[in-house]
Amino acid sequence: MKLPKYSSLSLCMILCALAASSFAADDAADKPAPVAVPAAEQADYAEKQAEAAKAEAEIVKHKSDAEKAKAEAAREALKAEVEKAKAKKEAEAKAAEEKAKAEAEAKAAEEKAKATAEEKKKAAEEKVATAFEERFPELVKAIADADLSAEKKAEVDVLSANLMASSDALAEVTAREAAGKAQPAEKLEAEIECLTNYTAILAAVPSSENETLLADKRLELQSAREDRLMLAQKEFEEGKIDSDQLRELEEKYVKADAVTEAEPVKAAKKEKKEPFWGYKKHKPLPCLVIVANYRIPRKVIAEYLRTKYDVPYILLPSDPGKPSKDDQVYFSGGKRNSGELEVALPAPQLSQFIAYLRPETVIFLGDESYINPVYRLAVPEGVRKVEFNDSEWKVNTARLDEFFRRTLKTDISDHYLDYLQDQGKRDAE
Repeated sequence: MKLPKYSSLSLCMILCALAASSFAADDAADKPAPVAVPAAEQADYAEKQAEAAKAEAEIVKHKSDAEKAKAEAAREALKAEVEKAKAKKEAEAKAAEEKAKAEAEAKAAEEKAKATAEEKKKAAEEKVATAFEERFPELVKAIADADLSAEKKAEVDVLSANLMASSDALAEVTAREAAGKAQPAEKLEAEIECLTNYTAILAAVPSSENETLLADKRLELQSAREDRLMLAQKEFEEGKIDSDQLRELEEKYVKADAVTEAEPVKAAKKEKKEPFWGYKKHKPLPCLVIVANYRIPRKVIAEYLRTKYDVPYILLPSDPGKPSKDDQVYFSGGKRNSGELEVALPAPQLSQFIAYLRPETVIFLGDESYINPVYRLAVPEGVRKVEFNDSEWKVNTARLDEFFRRTLKTDISDHYLDYLQDQGKRDAE
């Protein structure tokens, strides 16, 4: 018998398979047959397996339900966040809208109030302008004729408002005074304030047409100031005010307007080219003596200075007490200034007259018991003041000697003593 041809490898594999199946058959023949399981046990086992499967299925379901619930909660939370964000955005938009609306309403109200205020202001200004024109037509004309810059116009407007306010205050004080409810000092102070504002406006709009009016108002102002100082002196003497209050009033009312003090006083009448007191314009005086004729030696000193050294002097009233509007002061000019000219003028004009003289130094012969403090206040600020106020005229003479040795490079004491000796001889004869 011819066998099929196989490769050596295939043949080996076949032999191994046969041997393995032989061994398996032998093992099976040696093992006992399996025991049969009762049907009841098989049913119980199957039921338990079913219950276990069911329990496992329940667990899976619960787990799935929990995950679904969690996912649903997450979705709800996300939805709530979205709704919240949306609500917030809507609220912000609404708030912004309401704010814009409120701002628009506020702006409209503000513009309306502003317009109303402007209307009221304009009406008030027109009312004030009408009242100002009725009270001060000459000032209205002066302001209208002046070519003012915007800055100057604003300044004049402020001064005009101040004048109206001070004019109203003066009218109110005048009414109270008529009813016996105002003191003289109140009215004087109201008059001073009103005149101060009036002259300030005229000074701000200078013109040749207003020179006379400005000069008159300045004189009124200075007179009112001096009246107030006289009243203050009286109040001090009566114990109504103390020395500090008197000093405050003196400092307040002696300071005349800078222009009033610095410039010469203009003519009272336009056609006149000389000051109203008839004293011609001159160069500034080196020295001016102020003396009161209470004691003869002081008057003699002043007269000698004038005749010998060309030092003019002003002679005050003989009563050292309360100054009066009716008081007269006398000016004796030096030779080189105006010959032997003597000028008599009302005491209230003393301050203007001294300002016009422009002295570099004012010499007072006598203390306050001889020269009332009010007259000392008539000297403008910036002028040097020298006092020789010893009660002994010989001491004053010696001091004057030393003073003029330094200023005029001469002396007076020897000449003056000779004069007194000659005077004494004549009196003895």
